[in-house]
Amino acid sequence: MTDNALVIHRSKTKTLLLFFGAVAFVALGAFIAKTTYAEQGPGAFGVFIGLVSIVFFGFCGILILVKVFDGRPAVEFLKEGLLVRDISATPINWPDIIAARLISYRNQPIVELILSPQAEQSLPFTRVVRYTRAANRGLGINGVCLSAAGLQMPASDIVDRIGEWAQKAQSAEI
Repeated sequence: MTDNALVIHRSKTKTLLLFFGAVAFVALGAFIAKTTYAEQGPGAFGVFIGLVSIVFFGFCGILILVKVFDGRPAVEFLKEGLLVRDISATPINWPDIIAARLISYRNQPIVELILSPQAEQSLPFTRVVRYTRAANRGLGINGVCLSAAGLQMPASDIVDRIGEWAQKAQSAEI
């Protein structure tokens, strides 16, 4: 841990590729809905699947596009704690981070932070974190998650740095 903040930004190129992937799935959903409608009529299951695809991936595309133009760092290592805006708007104090581990789910790197019970109760988690906690627990993930896809630093390096900074803060506290 140092007095100098370490910041990690999202890769604009990777984030734009994710956006174009979402646009491609919207187009695919429109194609499925249009062709199924022409062949089978308005009540066909393919029309429903196409419309759901358009809505879901359209919403994902909007969220991804917002992240493209968000100039703030995705992860900040600050003296007072770890600031991950996808998890909480306030920094997570270093002593509250019990462990950090790297998980791979369907070849996507995910950083899991195991937090103290006090931090779990007191941190103002984002809606996404609050809404996905039950599903993540069903997958055996008990901490809060940060998708490391699209970050400018490898996920394993992020996990190592979090562990180092948390350990230094906890040993300085003793």
